[in-house]
Amino acid sequence: MTKLVIETAKPLGIAVHDHIIIGKKGHASMKGRLLI
Repeated sequence: MTKLVIETAKPLGIAVHDHIIIGKKGHASMKGRLLI
């Protein structure tokens, strides 16, 4: 999903710096996990 967001935003001139997921038991940063 993160790669789709990045590829969709790119032609619009939007830079995606991170993709953060927040849930009931915590959160995850795709950049923090070195996935982007």
